[in-house]
Amino acid sequence: MRDDFDYDDDFAQSFDDEEDDDDFGMTFEEDVYLMIREKLRDTIQEFKTKYPELKKLENAVSSFKVNAKNTDDSKFYPLAAKLLSEHIKPLTAESEEIQEIYDNMQADIARFKNQRAHGHEGDFYLS
Repeated sequence: MRDDFDYDDDFAQSFDDEEDDDDFGMTFEEDVYLMIREKLRDTIQEFKTKYPELKKLENAVSSFKVNAKNTDDSKFYPLAAKLLSEHIKPLTAESEEIQEIYDNMQADIARFKNQRAHGHEGDFYLS
């Protein structure tokens, strides 16, 4: 009986593309979601001493959990980003800085629907 796994055929790919190296094994949706979380984390770390109200945002982001079993990446990560956005939206009334971070985050969330959309790159939502 012949094994369907043929090492030479299945792994005869070129891994020279530098762009794909960072995302190996990740779906587009997972990559976007992790980028959003990273931008939030980096922004909070960079500015929380200057803007103490960002500590509330830090607590909200760190306490955020999603439990969506049996959901594939194409649905889970957009849902997680939407729920994270809704989770921090009440804090936007607390400060202009949190409102700006929230608004900038929406540009990245839009990328789930349109992969070619340009995500936000800016001063107060670090890239």
